[in-house]
Amino acid sequence: MAAALLCMVVRQQQPEMANLCALAAGAMLMVAALEGMGSLQDTFARLASMSGLHEGYISMLLKVLGIAYTAELAAQTCADLGENGLAMKVALVGKLAIFVMAAPMLMSLLEMILELVP
Repeated sequence: MAAALLCMVVRQQQPEMANLCALAAGAMLMVAALEGMGSLQDTFARLASMSGLHEGYISMLLKVLGIAYTAELAAQTCADLGENGLAMKVALVGKLAIFVMAAPMLMSLLEMILELVP
């Protein structure tokens, strides 16, 4: 909220600096969010060991979440800067990256299902 108010005040005096303010605020928010991911990874690792899931799946899940949030932040930043076309492309690339990362896990799941079917 403080960054939004600061950007609003700066935009009245120097509109070009307001975009830089928004970029800096977005970067700080992303860094703060990523710092909290370390404890989340430990929690997921404990859940994986308790449930018997392969730890690689949990690692992949965290990477997919990271890609999703990073792509969303980048797309929203592009939109804030008035680059809506670029924002849509960034979001699309993020979705494609998630699909590429998840494809091996989906194949593994499909193989497990096919083993169960007589």
